Amino acid sequence: MERESFENEGIAGILNRDYICIKVDREERPDVDSVYMSVCQAMNGQGGWPLTIIMTPDCRPFFSGTYFPPKARYGRVGLEELLAAVSAQWKGGRERLLEGAGRIEAFLKEQEQADVSAEPGLEVVHRAFRLFGDGFDKMNGGFGQAPKFPTPHNLMFLMEYGVRENKPGAVDMAMDTLVQMYRGGIFDHIGGGFSRYSTDEQWLVPHFEKMLYDNALLAMAYAKAYGLTGRGLYARVVQRILGYVEAELTHASGGFYCGQDADSDGVEGRYYVFTPEEIKQVLGSEDGADFCSQFGITGIGNFEGKNIPNLLGNEDYETAGKEASRRKLYEYRIRRAHLHKDDKILVSWNGWMICACAMAGAVLGAGQYVDMAVRAEAFIRTHLVKDGRLLVRYRDGDAAGQGKLDDYACYALALLELYEVTFGTGYLEQAVYWAKTMVLQFFDRERGGFYLYAEDGEQLIVRTKEAYDGAVPSGNSAAARVLQQLAQITGEVQWQEILDKQLRYLAGAMAGYPPGHSYGLLVMMDVLYPTKELVCVLSPSYAGEERTRLLARLGCLGQTTPGLSVTVKTEDNAQALGELAPYTRDYPLPGKGAAFYLCSGGNCMPMVTELEEVVDKLQGLMDY
Repeated sequence: MERESFENEGIAGILNRDYICIKVDREERPDVDSVYMSVCQAMNGQGGWPLTIIMTPDCRPFFSGTYFPPKARYGRVGLEELLAAVSAQWKGGRERLLEGAGRIEAFLKEQEQADVSAEPGLEVVHRAFRLFGDGFDKMNGGFGQAPKFPTPHNLMFLMEYGVRENKPGAVDMAMDTLVQMYRGGIFDHIGGGFSRYSTDEQWLVPHFEKMLYDNALLAMAYAKAYGLTGRGLYARVVQRILGYVEAELTHASGGFYCGQDADSDGVEGRYYVFTPEEIKQVLGSEDGADFCSQFGITGIGNFEGKNIPNLLGNEDYETAGKEASRRKLYEYRIRRAHLHKDDKILVSWNGWMICACAMAGAVLGAGQYVDMAVRAEAFIRTHLVKDGRLLVRYRDGDAAGQGKLDDYACYALALLELYEVTFGTGYLEQAVYWAKTMVLQFFDRERGGFYLYAEDGEQLIVRTKEAYDGAVPSGNSAAARVLQQLAQITGEVQWQEILDKQLRYLAGAMAGYPPGHSYGLLVMMDVLYPTKELVCVLSPSYAGEERTRLLARLGCLGQTTPGLSVTVKTEDNAQALGELAPYTRDYPLPGKGAAFYLCSGGNCMPMVTELEEVVDKLQGLMDY
């Protein structure tokens, strides 16, 4: 519509004469997008983008739709005719329009008050697994038919459920999907990173847009798979994802950009496709022929006469490709065509990528990824905090927007992830601050659930909540994770009480279709299954390389053991940690070495002095 309608002089004339036009960036204003999408769904039974809303000057909608062609065709009303008709009715008899706006507003408020809570239980978790199984594509991986979206939190749920319930079939669904996505064209075998989704069932032809949040969540899923299996392929995919992010989506000061467009020079996918002749020209005859054979590059092509490199036909996919060849093709591709970069830096999306980098650094033993997370968190703290509150976005020196639920939840989650990897008490302290602000400004203390925008923010026609985990986990699911981790790490009752109410809200929301709430289900599993808490206390003399290695192992253990939280107490952080997690005051500093205290389901085991003893005990606790 942007090109065919809003750049049409006739339509522009009507709009400029009779309307005040507002274009909403749904990344900066998810609250506006949510409210008016609910209007479209209420009026039409479905929604989608582009979203078209016509409303009164006081923002009360009376007409909604999605796509409209410039002029009527194939039985669909044209935008030009629609605008003229609405304008005439507004001028000649607006009472009916205002009456309709009132009914819509009343309906939305009634719906918002209809939140249903339920008691969390394992049945909804089991039902989600069964429904995932019903929709699983056994041949190609993934779920349902084309188009196929990666939705990494679905895969993380299946991996964790399979471990907790000793169901290899759940793990296999996730692993098969991760392998097939890597083999397909949705993964950029030249430059790394994943595209938005696949237009076909095989993961071959993507919509070539790359988004930060997809790659963050996918890096987390592959890191989880590596931690579970030790299979090198998964580690290499994590490295290729984060290598891409570092090279192409990272600000000089550490923040992460939103993504890259699908189009180059006005043609979708042109940047990514090749002919055999191009490959051989860049790599030489012998290496070029080898690359074409391995990555499915043929004279016929697999996308509009050209080729998307892929490994779907290569059974030796784990060892395919020479790094030198990939590098040459990457450098050639950058010179050949230009990709537009969305260089906004969003707090919420950066929160997910910080989590991914921290998790990958711990699981892969790669300090450079933790460094990426540390720099990005510092960027947010420096550029996107004002007067003790979060902003939404930063671009080219300008930061703006009142932080929404997703910003607070994802940033707090990132701080907790950094704490669990570095054991820096400052990160835990900041997570507590932002979580308290989130609860104060967004939480519905009466019915549970978090609103999308703050209590002191701009008030829209209705204050909505969202619980559905779509392309990105909902702010409510992320907030639940924050509450669960704070309750487990700090032992403070206040977090547990809010978490209990939040989980009842989520349980009510997910009852209709549990697979649509996979991240929320991950949180629920951490509460419904026995928890495990490990406190490590280090003597003042425990320092240097030995201490560094131990902390790295503890960070990895926390990331790869379902339900485990790890807290490290030292002479330096004892006072601060005691204020944040008062129970840690009861653990004395040892005279030498380290002391480990492991509890499970509220039962604590005798102290041990060797980490290997802890690992053995954790293995014994894995039978649920």
